[in-house]
Amino acid sequence: MAAGNSVNDEIREQQAKLKDKTPKEKWEYFWHYYKWHTIGGIALIIALGNLVWTIATQKDSALSVAMVNTYLNEEVDENTMAEDFEIYAEVDQDQAEVVIDTDMHISYDANAAATEINYANTQKLMAMTAAASIDVILADDAYIEHNMESGIFWDLSELLPAETLEKYADRIKYADLPDDDKGEVPYCIDVRDSKYMFSDQLSTWFCVTGNAPNIDNVVLFLDYLLAE
Repeated sequence: MAAGNSVNDEIREQQAKLKDKTPKEKWEYFWHYYKWHTIGGIALIIALGNLVWTIATQKDSALSVAMVNTYLNEEVDENTMAEDFEIYAEVDQDQAEVVIDTDMHISYDANAAATEINYANTQKLMAMTAAASIDVILADDAYIEHNMESGIFWDLSELLPAETLEKYADRIKYADLPDDDKGEVPYCIDVRDSKYMFSDQLSTWFCVTGNAPNIDNVVLFLDYLLAE
């Protein structure tokens, strides 16, 4: 805007410049002076639209599972399994969903532990656990051994009915968890021979995070994994 000119004066000045120009020349003028404003405005509209769409379509969590260093068998993928469990648990699929994250590999090898992907997965799982956005962790021996004393696992005797603990007694791993005086408690269950797991040669432990938000479905998920 020229010094001393009002907004209206500036508009009239711009209109005068365009008065005798062809439509093509008017477009080229506009694009030259307002290209980045236009691009920025479109980008903002798209971003706001995506945000609104995400909020509008977001479902509640019925169950969130993280698989760490263990894998589903070749006949099932995480989406099919999630949908199958939603039916099994009678989840209202219009309102809530089950999420199974199979893309978590965390190595405790001295060289691999320093990689960017390894660090990112470790931080991601820690953040999800701290935010109470994860219910079940299916993990291998290495993950369990390195995190047994971290305090993230739920004492299963406080969660599972006595008959369930008795039913799976030969599968339970016990440990003296930190910050309590209860001695050894059950904190994970061996599910490596589940029909959904990749191989019974790979260790797979069922653990529940200490602040799991979907307790009822956690118990159902254990039965689902070990159903005949």
